[in-house]
Amino acid sequence: MATEAVITDTVLMGILVVLAMVVIYLIIREIRIMKTANRTIELELEKDKLKLLKQHEESKVFSFTRLSTEQTAEIKKVEDDNTSLETNIYAKEKLIETRLNRLENLVKTRKLDNLLGNISEQETKVK
Repeated sequence: MATEAVITDTVLMGILVVLAMVVIYLIIREIRIMKTANRTIELELEKDKLKLLKQHEESKVFSFTRLSTEQTAEIKKVEDDNTSLETNIYAKEKLIETRLNRLENLVKTRKLDNLLGNISEQETKVK
């Protein structure tokens, strides 16, 4: 008698189920690897952005240790002048704004008074 390899339906179904589970495992693993790879790329991009911002900020910082006292005094004087000019400009803008509001209110009041006068005049004509 020759040994016959008999594969029953249950053995065949078992093998198919195991193969399906392996394929599903591989698919899930690839999806997780893709997501983590994308996230690591995003994190590295954010790190690069932070490095660039840090370099930019460092380049903007100017060391005052190289300036003489006369130069720093002159810079301070100009900054103080700018501050006082800005304060004066703000005060003038605020004054103009309030005076314009007052003028608008006076014009509105006069118009309303004229309208009331016209209305009362028309009422007297009608009566």
